[in-house]
Order: sequence, then structure tokens, then C-alpha cells
Amino acid sequence: MSHGNRRESITGWFRKNIPNLLTLLNLLSGLSVLYLCIGKGEPDYHVFSCLFILMAAVLDALDGTLARVLGVQSDFGKQLDSLADLITFGVAPIAVLVTIEPIGATTALLCVLVLYPVAGAFRLARFNLGDYTTHFVGLPITAAGAIQACFALLITHYTFPLPWVAGSTALLTLLLSLLMASTFKISKYKVNRKK
Repeated sequence: MSHGNRRESITGWFRKNIPNLLTLLNLLSGLSVLYLCIGKGEPDYHVFSCLFILMAAVLDALDGTLARVLGVQSDFGKQLDSLADLITFGVAPIAVLVTIEPIGATTALLCVLVLYPVAGAFRLARFNLGDYTTHFVGLPITAAGAIQACFALLITHYTFPLPWVAGSTALLTLLLSLLMASTFKISKYKVNRKK
């Protein structure tokens, strides 16, 4: 293979896999959140964790957009994206919430929190089996995860009565879970879709 052909091959591979690389950064962000929550080594791990989730939401928007613009959408990319989203927007936000008092100390609340990643997995599986090019069905897990991250930032930086924290966490988590599992439609905005 000539030097020119090798360079074209590398360029072609990179172009084809840019969206997947962004998806892997999304996944790495979610895994970083889990590491921070388990280790709790940093005094501001809640802030860092929520920022990782919000950064991953931007990456998740970019990977799909780039795949469409570059014309490199694939079933592999779709599956990889869903696996990353389940970790980063389904499991990681709950890991953050569980480390916040009194949420983690309330057994009944933990039963509610477990519904959230289950609803997220259900929504992602439904998405992978369908062809939703013009609309979303149910609330995207990325949006739900970003909302949970913003909520976690709110309750860790302001003082609220403990019953309010527990009650609002339960209500928000149930609402987001129901919205993800629901069948209502949200229109999609497509950017320069390449055929």
C-alpha cells in the first residue's frame, strides 16, 4: 500500500469513527461519575459528577449529528450509543443521588430510584428496535439524565428541608421514569441529513 493510500485509509477510518469516539467519551464520562461516587475522594465530587453528565449530554448530541452529517450512521454506532447512554444517563445520575443525604438513607426512596434505570433501558431498547427519524417516542434518556444532574446540583448547593429533598427526588424520578417509558411523541430537529 502506497503512502498516499495509507493516509487515505487512516483518514477514512477516522472520519467513519469520529461519532463512535465521541460515544466512547460519553461512556467514559459516565464511568468517571461512578468512580467519583464510589471513591468519594474529591470534596466536590457531586459537582464534578454532575458536570461529567452534562458534558456527556453535549457529546451525545454531537455524535448523532456528526454521524448524519458525515453519512456514517451504522447499527453498531446505534447500539454503542445506547449502551453508553444507559450507563451515563441511566445509572450515573442515580449513583449521584444515592450519595446525597437523606436520599441514600431512605429505603423506600431507593425502591423508587431503581425504577429510573429500568425505564431508561426500556426506552433505549424500544428506540433500537424502531425507526424514529422524525420524532422521539418518550422522553430521551439523555434529557432525563441532564435533568437529574441539574437537580442534584440544586439540592447539594442549597439548603432544603430533608423531607422536601426526599419527596421531590421521588416525584422527579417517578415523573422522568414515566415520561421515558411513555409513548408520547417529541419532534426531532435534523441537521443537514446526508443521504
